[in-house]
Amino acid sequence: MIPCVSACSGFLLACLLALTLQIFYFSPISPDLLELPPASALPTNRHLQGVTKLGEGFLDGPEDFVFDRDGVLYTAVRDGWIKRMHKNGSWENWKKIDSDSLLGIATSREGGLIVCDAEKGLLKVSEDGVVVLATHINDGSKIRFADEVIESSDGSLYFSAASTKFGFHDWYLDVLEAKPHGQLLKYDPSSNETSILLDGLCFPNGVALSMEEDYLVFCESWKFRCRKYWLKGTDKGKT
Repeated sequence: MIPCVSACSGFLLACLLALTLQIFYFSPISPDLLELPPASALPTNRHLQGVTKLGEGFLDGPEDFVFDRDGVLYTAVRDGWIKRMHKNGSWENWKKIDSDSLLGIATSREGGLIVCDAEKGLLKVSEDGVVVLATHINDGSKIRFADEVIESSDGSLYFSAASTKFGFHDWYLDVLEAKPHGQLLKYDPSSNETSILLDGLCFPNGVALSMEEDYLVFCESWKFRCRKYWLKGTDKGKT
């Protein structure tokens, strides 16, 4: 019995030592404490139980959707297809991109769509095909994890880069580490340059532009909040 207990104790000690070494020396993350918000006091409801499900069984992991000026709905899915639903409810495979990391999409005033590819950067998709608009920031660094995009009336594109450290397929490591690796970026079509508006964000995701185009609103996922970034006026550049 004693040799058996000794062997088991030695095995458990070896496992504990291996786990400790893995955490401190080989872990892909160096986590901070993730501060969770207090429980919401808002009343619960069942409104979402009555929704109509579109494209069920046809769409694989759609991240975003948009309507064009004719009322046609577009969405990008995991198998690389940009799919669209016509006003009569029928679905169509529209454009195929060699990618499994298509995320946010937006309509372009010149026609076609702007698509965020978490691996390739910012894309323009139209009836003529696919064009890569931006892969790098003007400081030379690669655009990583392009997530959500919106176009302004002058053609500028504002988009989020969710994490500069972890890629699309390792997104969960970003929340486990709970550190601010994200960015808010601007693509200028006149110069074909991409600049950083904000850095050090906690997994920024959705981006929206005000009707007057004087500010942006974006979501910081791991901070559980929406933030406003001013583009014009006396508060320009402030968050």
